[in-house]
Amino acid sequence: MTRVACALLIILLAAAPAFGEPPLREAVAVLEGLDPGSIPTGRLIDRALSMAGLELQDGSGTGPAVDAAGWRQMLHELRLASPVPPAGWPTPEQVRRQARQAKDAGTVPIAVLDAGYARLRPDALERGLVVWRDGLLVESLDKGGPSPYLERRAFAAAALLPRTYRGAQVTFTIPAALLATDAPRSAALEVDLADGRGWRPAATDQPLVASYDATGPRTLRLRATAPDGTARVAAFAFEVAALAAPLPTETWPITATVPYQGAYGIGQAYVYLAPGHATVTEPVVIVEGFDMDNLMDWDELYDLLNQENMIEELRADGFDAVVLNFNESTDDIRRNAMILVELLQQVGVAQPDSRDRVVIGASMGGLVARYALAWMQQQGLDPSARTFISFDSPQLGANIPLGVQYWLELFQIESTEAGHLLSRLDTPAARQMLLYHHSASGGGTGEPATLRGAFLADLAAVGDWPQGLRKVGVANGSGQAQGQGYAPGTQLISYEYYSFLVDLIGNVWAVPDGGSRQILRGLIDRIWPLPNDELNVTVSGTSPWDSAPGGWRASLADMDATPAPYGDIVALYPNHCFIPTVSALALGGMGPYTNVSQLADPAALSPFDAVYFPAANQEHILVTAENKAWFAAEIARQASGVHDEMDAVAALRPRVLGVRPNPFNPATEIIVELPRAGAANVEIFDLAGRRVRTLVQCVLPAGRTAVAWDGRDDRGRDQASGTFVCRVSAVGGAGAQLLTLVR
Repeated sequence: MTRVACALLIILLAAAPAFGEPPLREAVAVLEGLDPGSIPTGRLIDRALSMAGLELQDGSGTGPAVDAAGWRQMLHELRLASPVPPAGWPTPEQVRRQARQAKDAGTVPIAVLDAGYARLRPDALERGLVVWRDGLLVESLDKGGPSPYLERRAFAAAALLPRTYRGAQVTFTIPAALLATDAPRSAALEVDLADGRGWRPAATDQPLVASYDATGPRTLRLRATAPDGTARVAAFAFEVAALAAPLPTETWPITATVPYQGAYGIGQAYVYLAPGHATVTEPVVIVEGFDMDNLMDWDELYDLLNQENMIEELRADGFDAVVLNFNESTDDIRRNAMILVELLQQVGVAQPDSRDRVVIGASMGGLVARYALAWMQQQGLDPSARTFISFDSPQLGANIPLGVQYWLELFQIESTEAGHLLSRLDTPAARQMLLYHHSASGGGTGEPATLRGAFLADLAAVGDWPQGLRKVGVANGSGQAQGQGYAPGTQLISYEYYSFLVDLIGNVWAVPDGGSRQILRGLIDRIWPLPNDELNVTVSGTSPWDSAPGGWRASLADMDATPAPYGDIVALYPNHCFIPTVSALALGGMGPYTNVSQLADPAALSPFDAVYFPAANQEHILVTAENKAWFAAEIARQASGVHDEMDAVAALRPRVLGVRPNPFNPATEIIVELPRAGAANVEIFDLAGRRVRTLVQCVLPAGRTAVAWDGRDDRGRDQASGTFVCRVSAVGGAGAQLLTLVR
C-alpha cells in the first residue's frame, strides 16, 4: 500500500473522541490544499472511505450485482467526494423515502448512478506529484509531470425494494428523481429484467412490466448506450419471493382520534376475513412490531404471520385477521397506541354482534397493545378484548449490544448504512425499548435513554397492564437458561488490520455480568505527521443481556457479512440476545439467566395468566410448530371455562358500538347497543371526566339505537375542538367510546 493511500486511509478511519466530532472533517481539511480546479470532475473519491466497491462498478457489467444498501453507499461516497453536493442528486435518506413512496404506489424503483470521479495516483507521493506542506497535501509546483489524479467513471443501478411477493407481474420504474448523474441525458436506456424477454427499451418515469414464472433470486441489468455507440452495463439484485401472495379482503385507513403531544398517529388495518364471513365477525387483531424502514406492508406482514401456515389455519377455524400496520412504527409507542385504540373501536362498528376479540402484539406491538388496552380501560372505554397475547415482546426491555451501538457511532459518517442504523436506534420507539442506549451510557455503565423512563412512568399511570382479560406471554428465548453460546464479557467482533505503515483495531465485547469490561476498542496507529487516535469504551456494573437467554437477532453475523475496505470484520459469534426471556415473560426482578422452567409457577410471578417458552433460543418472532399450537389454543374459544364465562358477561353489557362520522363537524351519530330493554343514560364527557352533555335519560329498547350529538353542551354552547368520551350506562354495566370534534 502506498504512502498516500495509507495516509488517507488512516485519516478517514480515525476514531472520533468518545463523544466528539466524527473524523471526516479532519480528512477533508488535509485535502483542502489540493486545487479543485485540477481535479477531474471536481470529485475526489479519496475524501470518502471506500466501502462499497465503487471501482468494480465501471460500466463493464462484470462487477458484483448491487443491492440497495450498496448503491446508497456508492451515492454517499460520491457525495462526500464532492466539495459541493452535486445539484439534482438525491441524498441517501431521500432515496429511502422514494422507495417507500414507490412501494405505496405498487412499483419497484430502479436507482441509477452514472458519474465521474478522480482519485490520487497510488504513487503520487513517491513521484513528487503531491507533497506535504503545513499539514496539508498540495500539488507539486513542478507541472511538467503527469497529473496526480486518475480519472474513473462509475455506472451502477439497484432495485430499491429487494423483493416482490407478486412476481407474476411486477412493475419497475426508473424515476428521474433517482438519477445521480453528470452525464448528458442523451444515452439510450435498456433493461433486462431477467424474465426471459431479454433487453427492452426503457425511459425514466415509465412503467416496465415483468412477469416471472418461478421464485428465487434474479440478476437484472441496465444498459446505457451513448450516441457514439459506447455502452455501459450495470448488474443489480432482485428476489422473487412469491408469485402471487393473497390480497387482504379490505384495507382500512386508520387515523387516531386522540393525539399524543399534538400529533395524530396514522396507519392501515389489513382485514383478511375467514371463508364465509361478509364482515369482521371473529376478529384476531394483530399489531406489528418495529419496522425499521417502514417498508413492511401487507405482503411482508402476511409472510411473517403465515409461518407454519398459521394465519391460514386460523382463517380455516373461522377467525378473521385484522393486521395493524403503522405509517411510522419507529414513532413514540404512546402515539401508535392511539391508532390501535381507534382500530379496536372501528372493529366494534364492523362486527354484526358483540363478540370480544383477541389482540396479539408481536415484538414492539406487544408494548403498543399493552399501553392501548390499559389506556382504554383507564378512560372508561371497553376494548372488548377477551385475550391479549404478547409475542416475544420487550415488556421489560430489548437489547442491542452496547459495543455495537458505539461501533455504529464510530462509522456513522463514512458508512451511510451505519449512520442510518444508528438513526433508527435513536428513534423514539427504540429509545423507549432499549435497556442500554449509547446516548445515555457515557462510557461508565449501561443506561437506558431518558425517554424509556418517561414511557414506563406513563405506562404505570394508565394502570401498567390491562385488567379483566386473559393475558398470555410467549417467548422465543430459552426457558432453560441457555445463553447465546458465549459468556458475559466475551469478545464478539474482531476487526484488526496491520501493516508497516498503519495499525487498525476495532473490536467489540459483550457487556459483563457486573465488574468492568472494555466493550469497544478502536486504535488508529498513524504514520507521521498525522496523530494517533485511540477510542476505548468501558462499562461496569451491567447485566449480561448480550449473552442472555432470549429471542435472538443475527446482528453480529450481519456485520461479518459486510465487506470491509481493509482487513476483515469477523463475527466470533453470530447472534445476540434481542428480547431476553425474562423480558418477554415480564418476570420482573429476575436475572437474565433465570431458569424459568425450574420456577414452580412462572405465570404467578408475572402479570401474565399463562406463559410459554421453548427449551432453546429461537430467532425473534419465529413461528414454530410448537408455538403455533400455543397460539391456536389461546385463540380458540373453549367449550367451557374462562372464555365462555367472559363472553357471557360481555353479552350482558351495554356498549357504544360506533360513532359516524368520527371525527365530526358539526354533528355525529352514536350507535349504542343494549342487551335488553331498560332505563339507560347516554352522556358525553371530556377527557378530564367532566360531563358535557346528557343525550339520553330514558328507557331504550334492546338492540341498537342511534343517538345524535350536535357538539353542544347541556346549556347549548358549542364545544371547542377536542376529544370526548361517549358513555352509555344501563342495567348490566356501561360502555364507552371516543369521538373527536374538529371545528
